[in-house]
Amino acid sequence: MYTIGQIANIMGISKDKLRYYEEKEIVTPIQDDENNYRQYGYKDIDNVLAIEFYRSLDLEFKTIQKLCKESDTKDIKGILDEKHNEIIQHITRLNNIASRIEKAKNDCRNIEKHLNKYSIRPMPPIKVLGQISDFRAYEEFDVIHNNRNQLAEEPITKSLKRHIIFNEEGIQSNIMLVTKDTEVDNAVGERDILHYEKCLYTIVEDGLQYENVMEDSFIKGMQWVDANNYKHKGIVIIGMLLLGYHEGILKSYLEVYVPIE
Repeated sequence: MYTIGQIANIMGISKDKLRYYEEKEIVTPIQDDENNYRQYGYKDIDNVLAIEFYRSLDLEFKTIQKLCKESDTKDIKGILDEKHNEIIQHITRLNNIASRIEKAKNDCRNIEKHLNKYSIRPMPPIKVLGQISDFRAYEEFDVIHNNRNQLAEEPITKSLKRHIIFNEEGIQSNIMLVTKDTEVDNAVGERDILHYEKCLYTIVEDGLQYENVMEDSFIKGMQWVDANNYKHKGIVIIGMLLLGYHEGILKSYLEVYVPIE
């Protein structure tokens, strides 16, 4: 027989944890009538080893309690199947988060390189899932929520793109598209996919503290297009890259594409 201290040393666990196992009736020491000390036998050591084994599989303690009372290979396999599926889903979610973090880091580098500068680049294809009248049209956000299965865990700000149609007389249409990134191969012949091979590209900083930033950027962009002998198609697509704060006021970095020819 062993004392609680000896068992703790043998198993490399605390006395408190052993007392917890005793409270849950997984280990059942014998009370010594002479000194009232608890004494543990081989069965208790075996049960602690079983707990260690099941904990290595990240099973919850309630599940371990159940297994320690009665279990066969069928019971164990069923529990492990459920746990395995849970782990795979968790890994998938973490991989998605890691991908979004890597993309956000790349966006930071992109902002540093292209803020208020103009260049020519293709606009990656996006699939249009729906539209709302404006970013502040919160009562229309059901369109976003109804497409959650396709948007996965993409934040609302990243799933919205402002789509502007304009001509010499001014803005003709200004709406928000609910979108998701897609592959270039899927862009061919698809009606609901927007993809432009050549665009004027820039990044602007927008927020309540910056007045007329979009208007000023638009004017400068059109001047750049004219100066470099390009012709615009009367379309502007704007997406949010990153959110930050300036003196406690929210600001955003917006990615602007103007299809040209």
